Amino acid sequence: MLSAALNDTPRIVSIRSLGNTLGRSAQRLLAPPSVLVQIHVAGFAAEHLLTRRRARQFDRELGFAILSRDDAALRLAFEGSDEHDGYRAVREVSKMAVFHTADEIQREVERFYEASRESLAAVWPAVRRVAGALLKHEELDSDGVLAAIGGDDIHAAVLRVQATHGAW
Repeated sequence: MLSAALNDTPRIVSIRSLGNTLGRSAQRLLAPPSVLVQIHVAGFAAEHLLTRRRARQFDRELGFAILSRDDAALRLAFEGSDEHDGYRAVREVSKMAVFHTADEIQREVERFYEASRESLAAVWPAVRRVAGALLKHEELDSDGVLAAIGGDDIHAAVLRVQATHGAW
């Protein structure tokens, strides 16, 4: 949803298992790091909204990503860790500024996590429709995503939230 609102409508969104993933999406990731970090944490933020609690997996991925961001040997020891959304979020935040401590990085990722969570909350009815369409079809192309979003103006709602967080 955030990709559709801030970047580009995904070419595909799927909940079909593939390898070690339970789903995937494919979109052009040509947006600024401030947008990409939110796209990477959006699944965790949506889970938070749905369950009313923060996903422990997000905290684990974020902690490991911060710990391993400057340690290639650690990343290599845990093959594929750089493919996790927590690592990708830390990588994007690290492109925005020089951070001297792990706490600084964590605070910045947290700021974007909140922007992502609140942006999704602002368009929650459209999120639910896309989820329903995925449950029915298991996979949606960009036209299917747009059809599920319907006539909702997700752009205006998300941009209002982004402005309040200084995220856009």
